[in-house]
Amino acid sequence: MRDIRVMNDYPLYTIAFANIVGINDLQRKVLLEVYGSAENIFKERFNSSSPFQNLHPSISSLLMQNWPLEEAEKEVLFAAQHGIHIVNVLEENYPRRLAQCEDAPTILYIKGDMHFQKKYLVSIVGTRQSSYQAKKIVHELVGGLSHLNIGIISGMALGIDGMAHQSALDIHIPTWGVLAHGLDQIYPPQHRRLAIDMMTEGGLITENKKGTKPLPYFFPKRNRIVAGMSDATIVIESDVKGGSMITAHLAAGYHRSVFAVPGKLTDNQSKGCLQLIKNNVAQMFFDTTHFLECMQWELPLPNKITTSNPLTLLFDPLTIAILNMIEQKGPIHPDQLSYGLQLSSGELSTHLMNLEMQEMIHKQAGNTYIRL
Repeated sequence: MRDIRVMNDYPLYTIAFANIVGINDLQRKVLLEVYGSAENIFKERFNSSSPFQNLHPSISSLLMQNWPLEEAEKEVLFAAQHGIHIVNVLEENYPRRLAQCEDAPTILYIKGDMHFQKKYLVSIVGTRQSSYQAKKIVHELVGGLSHLNIGIISGMALGIDGMAHQSALDIHIPTWGVLAHGLDQIYPPQHRRLAIDMMTEGGLITENKKGTKPLPYFFPKRNRIVAGMSDATIVIESDVKGGSMITAHLAAGYHRSVFAVPGKLTDNQSKGCLQLIKNNVAQMFFDTTHFLECMQWELPLPNKITTSNPLTLLFDPLTIAILNMIEQKGPIHPDQLSYGLQLSSGELSTHLMNLEMQEMIHKQAGNTYIRL
């Protein structure tokens, strides 16, 4: 049984483990599951005369080499100085959809809001050379999802990615950008202001340590995070080659839903989307209502009443107070809720059970709750 507290307290070994060259992400994930933490793997090197005897010799020899602990120490210090969260693939606050993917990154560096365990997550991707029509589609799509407890994922690139992030921010939907470089820089530089704004409602995610430059090799790797974090990927515009096509195929490989917006046969920006639909990689995206119906997600209520706090239409004040406290302080233990709200454990447990049944909250390991 892994000790999450220990893994949170000792990111040094996790970072060093993630940077051992020659071991892939699937192998790292298996090793973490077997040994419980990177620190335990490191200690195994000194535990017996024949450490790692059950592992393949090529893996054991790599683990017996000197670990890059000095480099990892610099990374831990940088993260602490800049408010960067470091999570590994077995931790509860690692994106749970991404953790299901075989090639999920061993470690993520996250700057900003960590509440990305939303009930729904959608990736919106597309070409950098987008059309005016694409901007309208992105705006209407994001607006049409605003009634859901949802977050928007994209890759921070110019064009469709930036539109998706900005459209989400405009209506206060959390949005996370996945970077192909370290958190000591922003690429493209035109999105520096956007990245700052995303810190309040979303944030930035990368598997790359500081100093990693946005080289071409890292962008396809970045795209597996964009695809893996989401329930569905929507391609707005794309040529037959490019990052959006890679993301769409990765999402399909993860058995996630893929949609593509059709366009004119003569437009280069539409050729990739049409190819995805033709080859049954993606469903045709007609409009947001069609998308919601295909995903079997809730449709917006007709003549929806706008209010500063729509929860007041659904729940009593005590239930709203419980939800707000879980959202602000989660993961949170029932004892903390009881103390903070001056509730008996019996009364609180009834409310928690009802909220869990309505999929408003989620119970994690360690008997703690988070807001969905």
